[in-house]
Amino acid sequence: MSRILLSLSLATVMYGCSAAGKQKFPSSTKDYALADAMHYDHAIIDALRETVPGNINRLKPTSDEAIDNTTLGDALQFEYEVNADNAEHYEQLRTSLKEQGYLLFKSEENFGTTPDKFAVLKSRNQFDIVKFRATTGANYNISNDSIMLKLHEWYQQQPFEITGADADWVEVHLLKLTSPGALSFASEVAAFCPDLTEQGTETVENLAAEMLHTRRLFLWWD
Repeated sequence: MSRILLSLSLATVMYGCSAAGKQKFPSSTKDYALADAMHYDHAIIDALRETVPGNINRLKPTSDEAIDNTTLGDALQFEYEVNADNAEHYEQLRTSLKEQGYLLFKSEENFGTTPDKFAVLKSRNQFDIVKFRATTGANYNISNDSIMLKLHEWYQQQPFEITGADADWVEVHLLKLTSPGALSFASEVAAFCPDLTEQGTETVENLAAEMLHTRRLFLWWD
C-alpha cells in the first residue's frame, strides 16, 4: 500500500511537470538496479527522471563518523541547476519526497563554475542531512556535533528547513523569521559563524536585513 501511495503522490508532481511542458528523461535498468541496491523505491527514480538528464549516482556518507553515529544508508546524487524556470517544480518535488520519507537537498555548491549537485537521502529527519555530510567548521574548531546542537537550538527559536549541506556549509530556509526577532537572531548566527559578517554582510544589521529579504541562511566556515 505504501508503495502505491508513494507512486501516486510522486505521479502528481510528475504530471504537473509534464503539463508545464517539461521534458521527461526515461529511467533505465541501471537506475532501477541502483535503487534496488540502496532499497529506494523505483518511484523516486521515476520522479527524478522528470528533470534529471544525466547520471544518478550513489553518494556515501562524508566520513566514517557519519556512518558510525547514524543508521543512515547511502544517498542518490546528481548534477542539476535550479533556476527561475524550474524552481517551483523543484520545491514541489522536494515537498513530495519529504512526505514520503526522502530528503532532497543541495549536496555540492559550485558557484557557477560547474553544475551544482543535489542528493536524495532516505530519512524523515532533516538534521540527518548535516550528519550525513559531516559538516564542520574546522577552521574554528567547530565539530559536527556542535553544529547539530546549535541548529537544534535555533530551530526552537526560528523554525527552518535544511535545504543543503556539505563539508563546511549548511543552507536553511527560514520559515517564520519576523522583524522583531531578526536582529537578535542575526547576532547569535554571526557569533557562531563569523564568516557571514567578516567576509559577507559586514554588519549584523545587514545580515538581519538579508535574512528577512531572502528567507535564506547560508552558513559557512571558510
